[in-house]
Amino acid sequence: MTRIPPAELPDDLAVHNNLVRTAYVNPDMFRGFASLSGRVHSASHLPARTRELVLLRVAGMLGADYEWQQHAAIAGRMGITDDELTALRSGDLEVFDGGDRAAVVFAGAVERREVDDAAWRAALEHFSQVELVDMTMLAGFYGLASRFVLALDVDLE
Repeated sequence: MTRIPPAELPDDLAVHNNLVRTAYVNPDMFRGFASLSGRVHSASHLPARTRELVLLRVAGMLGADYEWQQHAAIAGRMGITDDELTALRSGDLEVFDGGDRAAVVFAGAVERREVDDAAWRAALEHFSQVELVDMTMLAGFYGLASRFVLALDVDLE
């Protein structure tokens, strides 16, 4: 059960889910959160599949079932298989290769605060500097979103 009573949402909000109901307890803070949430997707130079791999790796590492549930449903539309979903959660990343592997390894390094020069160079073999800025922002945002739903025990949909 969510730790705080969810807020009533105005009809004009695009999304009405439990995360939004919880974050909207402080509408001003919610607006910043929602803006960044939208931008890490809409302003990103990363393909949609890569974005989903990155955010699912972070949510999986943190055990954020709410974020996992929301995005695992989207993953199939991005061509992410059940075996890949299992790997993203378990950390056994052998199922991935090429750019997919580089993305999930880099996402894990961001989450663990282990992006050193070697990790950066390995990711640069598959992604531009702009894409790595986008990937870092995405991983960081989903670290925030995952910690938010965990701390406030946001109910699954």
